Amino acid sequence: MLSYANGKYVPTDAVSINVSNDMVGTFRGYRIFTACRTLNGGKVFRMEDHVERLFRSAQELSMDLPHDREGLKDLVASVVEKNKDHGDVLLEIMYSGGKAAPASVAPEGPAHVYVLVFPFTPPPMDWYVKGISLASFAYQRQWPNVKLLNYVGGVVAHQTVVKNYGATEALFVSPRDYQTILEGTTFSLFVFDANDTAVTPPLDGTILDGVTRKVLLEILPRAGIAVEERRITLTDLSNMNEVLIASSTRNIVPVVKVDDTLIGEGIPGPMVKRLNEILTEYQKTY
Repeated sequence: MLSYANGKYVPTDAVSINVSNDMVGTFRGYRIFTACRTLNGGKVFRMEDHVERLFRSAQELSMDLPHDREGLKDLVASVVEKNKDHGDVLLEIMYSGGKAAPASVAPEGPAHVYVLVFPFTPPPMDWYVKGISLASFAYQRQWPNVKLLNYVGGVVAHQTVVKNYGATEALFVSPRDYQTILEGTTFSLFVFDANDTAVTPPLDGTILDGVTRKVLLEILPRAGIAVEERRITLTDLSNMNEVLIASSTRNIVPVVKVDDTLIGEGIPGPMVKRLNEILTEYQKTY
């Protein structure tokens, strides 16, 4: 597989970053990214949304980019074309700060761009058949509405609460009240309440605008499923019929347990199956 590394196409396993030439990204953490996938013969799923989020993130951080939106889309299309014989692929698009200006922590010029290509590998089928468990972790990401390449909170959560509960993934809750559910390490959360309404935390400046989250908010009402954006707490979960996570690389995965709280009967419910069918059909015709 060929990836793009700041001006050159190189085999993915040979991509490297010159630390001295990228001090602002490597030592200062000035990086943003997005992860997306191809389907249906090489089309990047919801490319426009991924590009818009990257450019919004760059604007939020006052990051200068080396091209405009069309330039990025052309670059990604070129990378996809070079890997068209590999089937569906995972793309990790990253902007990294670059070289520091003399005697400064600020970048000398526009961010460096990388488009890394990997085989698309879906999660284990057991996740969809049996469901997964989550462990809550009090943490709110820095610049929550920006797709920062900083996952220290997620790593620490996996090193602590995920291990303690024997869970699959971590769910971030607000460190202000230790109750308000925000988002997962790499996913958005949805629940189905007693009325079978799909509920997800609102975009109130505390969570990321997930692309799959956005897709579900668009397509579920068309299928006759009510959707609401409102606050959800850990205490609420015991009264929810179903819980699920949603992300670009997983689609929809049922959650059967959060901490010590069993969701419903502790098995995936019918609404999660229906949502996966709706999303899969949408992707087939995308």
